[in-house]
Amino acid sequence: MPVFQTRRQFLTAVSLIGAAGLVGGRQALAADGVLETTKVRLFKTAVICLAPQYLVDDLLRAEGFTDISYIASPNINIPDAIAAGEYDFSLDFASDHIFGIDRGVAITLLAGVHVGCYELFAKNEIRSIPS
Repeated sequence: MPVFQTRRQFLTAVSLIGAAGLVGGRQALAADGVLETTKVRLFKTAVICLAPQYLVDDLLRAEGFTDISYIASPNINIPDAIAAGEYDFSLDFASDHIFGIDRGVAITLLAGVHVGCYELFAKNEIRSIPS
């Protein structure tokens, strides 16, 4: 049986995580020495889905990146923009990247995002979705 979380429980957990960052701790140091490049360019947009990308700034700095820039561009086709060298990293829907790879765009995917953004509801009789 699935366990559901209330909005209040979720906000409490998120608040505690945020407060933990204020407490401070040991400084994380890059373990592998000096980076080959210290510059990283990320896609800039006002979409809430990309919030983790804005929170990663301190983590990148802890790893040795010193020049972190968020670049706004009219090209919102992120797989093509990454392949063209406009950005180094970005978040996007997995399906957009799959479509880009299917078109021959040369990109590498590191991880998946938007794992909880969509949910499919169907009748009880439907047990699978054919591809």
